[in-house]
Amino acid sequence: MNKKTLSRILMLVLAFAVFGYIGYKTDWVATWDAIQGANYGLIFIGALIMGLAHYLRGYRWSLLGESTGFPLNKRRAFYSVMAGYLVNAATSRGGEVVRCALTSKSEKAPVETLIGTVITERIIDLLSMVFMALLCLVIQFDVISNFAFEVVWTPIKSNLNLIILVLAGSGISYFIAKKLLPKKEKNPNGILQKLLSGINSVFQVKQKSTFWAISLGIWFCYWMSMYLQLEALEITAHLTIGNALAILLFSSLGIIIPVPGGAGVWYSIAYGLTFVFGLSDGNATTFGVFTVAFSNIFHILVGGICYGLLFFEVQRNENIQAK
Repeated sequence: MNKKTLSRILMLVLAFAVFGYIGYKTDWVATWDAIQGANYGLIFIGALIMGLAHYLRGYRWSLLGESTGFPLNKRRAFYSVMAGYLVNAATSRGGEVVRCALTSKSEKAPVETLIGTVITERIIDLLSMVFMALLCLVIQFDVISNFAFEVVWTPIKSNLNLIILVLAGSGISYFIAKKLLPKKEKNPNGILQKLLSGINSVFQVKQKSTFWAISLGIWFCYWMSMYLQLEALEITAHLTIGNALAILLFSSLGIIIPVPGGAGVWYSIAYGLTFVFGLSDGNATTFGVFTVAFSNIFHILVGGICYGLLFFEVQRNENIQAK
């Protein structure tokens, strides 16, 4: 058994363990009652806004692709993004590779360059999340400050030496990759050159104001979708739009936990609702289950449709080119 197969098995075992714990802890009767009484009109609008966020993500990706000399069709970029989320529902991280592979086939762009643009995307998302976190701190400082101190600052302070070491190592590795290794690789079509081209794509974006507006727009859509999900359930309808931003950040922290199906998101949201907003364990767990189910169902349904549309469009284009 190779390491790749072993890691997949371990991820699945971890996912089953986490979801088993969720199942044990959840009061399914109360959860079902809460979901039955949900405002499905708000849920539907929240799904539309979530779809808009993912379309903007595809649009932004097309701008990065254009800056590398491989412009992406915006519609097909959206299809690939959704297909990636479909895979992420089961594998946690595999969707990023899948969407690059699909787009490489549909747009005839080097997969290494596309992977580089996705790395850049993740860095931009991190910067956008930091901006939203600062905004959240300004909006509700009295609520978030204690949480930020205990959950964020204290761990950073206690592990400061390790963090500095990791950042220094990352900087040195990047310097070696950018300054030294390319000298050995004269071929402009080499794998490393393509990867670096994708990573550096953000510096060559022509529509910079549009790019950054879209980046913030993606997170604004996430925020509004989360707020509508809170409003849809009676047990969380009392929470404000500012509270929704904090809960979005909790969910973002949960995404970092590499467990398929959003189990990490469930834990982070449930913990935040209990620790910061004082919800009972039962209500916090109910909303955590609801929002993870909402996300997974949305990504499976829409991602599956988009994968089918992309597959048939690629086949049609290949048949046209073959004639």
